[in-house]
Amino acid sequence: MVDKVKNKLSLKKVGIGLVIALFIISAMLSFSSGEKIAVLEIDGVIKNPKEYLDSIKDISEDSSIKGVIVRIDSPGGTVGSSQEIYDSLTKLSEKIPTTASIVDIGASGGYLIACGTSYIFANAGSITGSIGVISQYYDFSKLIKFLKFDIEVIKSGEMKDISSPTRSLNSKEKKLLNLLVNDIHNQFKRSVAERRGLTKDESNLVSDGRVFSGNQALELKLIDEIGGLEAAIMHIEKKTGIQNLDLEYYPIREEKLLDGIIPSIDNSAITNMLGKKLYYLYSPKF
Repeated sequence: MVDKVKNKLSLKKVGIGLVIALFIISAMLSFSSGEKIAVLEIDGVIKNPKEYLDSIKDISEDSSIKGVIVRIDSPGGTVGSSQEIYDSLTKLSEKIPTTASIVDIGASGGYLIACGTSYIFANAGSITGSIGVISQYYDFSKLIKFLKFDIEVIKSGEMKDISSPTRSLNSKEKKLLNLLVNDIHNQFKRSVAERRGLTKDESNLVSDGRVFSGNQALELKLIDEIGGLEAAIMHIEKKTGIQNLDLEYYPIREEKLLDGIIPSIDNSAITNMLGKKLYYLYSPKF
């Protein structure tokens, strides 16, 4: 009788032990190491880099992030903003594996940002390239004359009101602005040539502002491979030697209560009309 009780207790212990063992094994199999890939999403026209720069800083300080995919769907934006994001990504690329994934469009400043990573993917039909600078100024002088308005200008220097919409540019001013645009264009060309390993002839061939499909860009060495997000994930996992990494998306945006109820005011038309900005931007309707 005592032996039977002992046997039952032993079987119970074995059963409990098996349950605990299975629980531990299951927990170990489902346990995530916390290691992940950051996916930095860059969408639309780039006007203010702060949100992206903050995200890159957060990514660089997070030791659990083993690689970065910059998911780009942007025609570019202002020169300074594009350059700041590019510079931050080149520094990040020295620390951890980075790759760009161009969705529909990664042109002009959007393409410059892609060059800040170590490897570029694009879809076969993605639009990319547009390596150039654009600056447009409005001239309302004929309208002002027609309306018989008088405008008094007091300025401290000959060029202080250059690009004012109240008068036309003179030949000297046009030459000066051309020099400015060409200098900024050369900065763009140098960055692309250095990051993509292009010769002078190869750089000149792709730097006249034209756009390319993903297939064309591959032939011209502007991208490394045809592929989308999944291909970019596999590339990072291969570089890190770690499989099944979790994805964490940036920028981390908080939903606001009134979003969608109160429409946002888009002042881009006012900015384009009155602002004196230079753009790394592909926009046929600019």
